[in-house]
Amino acid sequence: MQSNLKLAKPSTGSEFKLQVLTTMAGEGLSQSQAALRFNISSPALISVWRTAYARHGMLGLTAKAKGRPTVKHPYLTDKPEHEKSIEELKRENEYLKAENAYLKKLDALLKERKANQTKQGSSKD
Repeated sequence: MQSNLKLAKPSTGSEFKLQVLTTMAGEGLSQSQAALRFNISSPALISVWRTAYARHGMLGLTAKAKGRPTVKHPYLTDKPEHEKSIEELKRENEYLKAENAYLKKLDALLKERKANQTKQGSSKD
């Protein structure tokens, strides 16, 4: 007779996923039965875990980083100016020149847009 007791989740997500997969294999459970036993909202999720485990082993069950990576400015460093090499200073200067040119162009476009809106507004009067 099968026990309806829900098993406690192990400490990490990958351990839990492996426990689900090994229990399914050992007891011959379907995905739906395993989902009920382990309180998993979607039985299809177990299929994803099984595929990932078959392809990559335990690495396939580990959580992946979500979202976009943080943007790092490779040309800007936190070093004091007197500790930077000539190459670092040149790269930083090049980066700052490009940033300055971008901001000037953006400012010019915004001024042009504002001027066009003013022209359109005055013709309606």
